[in-house]
Amino acid sequence: MAGPNRNPVQVVKHEIPGTGVFLDRVNELEHPFIPQIDPNYAFRKDLVQEVAYCLETGTNCMLVGDAGAGKSSMVEQLAAQLNRPLRRVNLNGESDTSVLEGRDYTVRDAQGNNVLKFVPGPLAVAVQNGYWFLCDEIDAALQPVLFLLQQLLEDDGKLVLSDTEGTVIQRHAAFRFFATANTVGVAGRNRLLYSGTMQRMNEATLDRFGVLINVGYMEPALEAQVIGAKVPTLDGDFVKAIVKIANDTRKNLQDDRLSCTFSTRRCIHWARAMTRFHPVRAAKLTVLNKLNQDDFKVLLGVIERYFGTA
Repeated sequence: MAGPNRNPVQVVKHEIPGTGVFLDRVNELEHPFIPQIDPNYAFRKDLVQEVAYCLETGTNCMLVGDAGAGKSSMVEQLAAQLNRPLRRVNLNGESDTSVLEGRDYTVRDAQGNNVLKFVPGPLAVAVQNGYWFLCDEIDAALQPVLFLLQQLLEDDGKLVLSDTEGTVIQRHAAFRFFATANTVGVAGRNRLLYSGTMQRMNEATLDRFGVLINVGYMEPALEAQVIGAKVPTLDGDFVKAIVKIANDTRKNLQDDRLSCTFSTRRCIHWARAMTRFHPVRAAKLTVLNKLNQDDFKVLLGVIERYFGTA
């Protein structure tokens, strides 16, 4: 289960762009699990400062917030900036422990016989080799998956595999664990937005995360900057209008006037479509058609006040 040869390793201090935060960057040959740097990615200083604490202390980190708020992308882009291999698994209500630790596969041995061989999963590989690991949608995990993680996330944590030998893997010193969730407990609006998540996350699981970071949406100016970088051909006034509508929608969600949210991801999809279609038609394709009938009508009226009718 050994990974690519990572020695010798040279570590240098590297500034995360736009934050003034310096973290250890590994200088070495390319690794297949290191994410690609997005040159247009905008880091948020406060979030980087908090995640930096987790990186420097080895603290397990959970990032909680609405879909499309930038939780996973921030971890990926930090890994890219610091040249760290990252494994990522997205959980759902049917994911069992094998998607993390591995499972038996039927293979042919040297004599041509079919035999069972345990093939370690992405979490096992990350723990042994000192990669970062990102567990997306942990609030949708089954209890057996959480129990597997709880033992690993202890201060002296280890991963016990379900192979025939019960192999025990101790945490590599460079291993870092991140999890994302839309909510740690489904209530009110979250019940409608994130129906696949658990009613309340296991307290024993929460206790094993030394840091829980609430990730909100970007400040309007930064969000406009991000959208503009992703869709540079779109007029800046159109970008500002998208951000204004998105933030008004989020506020109405908080006030229970709407039951839909408006992620940065949806803003970018809408902006891209606007380079080809009228803004209202583009909104229907990328945003409005995803909503229930009542929210569709309300948000369509808002968009038409900005852009007229298609």
